[in-house]
Amino acid sequence: MFSSVIKNILDDYKKMGKSLTQNDLARVLGMTKQSFSNKMQRDTFTAEDIVKIAEFLNMKVVLKGENEYIIK
Repeated sequence: MFSSVIKNILDDYKKMGKSLTQNDLARVLGMTKQSFSNKMQRDTFTAEDIVKIAEFLNMKVVLKGENEYIIK
């Protein structure tokens, strides 16, 4: 589920002419590109991983239903 979000973000950055790679995100999480690739394939991101990536990208994590909650 989150892997598809990361793929969309990487595609959007590429379309905007900005440089962002899986290797960049792997470094944010303190892991190798191969470990990050495994997380992508298995979609095993933790909430902490998601928050770290969001912070790096200057984004917010939002839980949305009837109400909206922002994870800071």
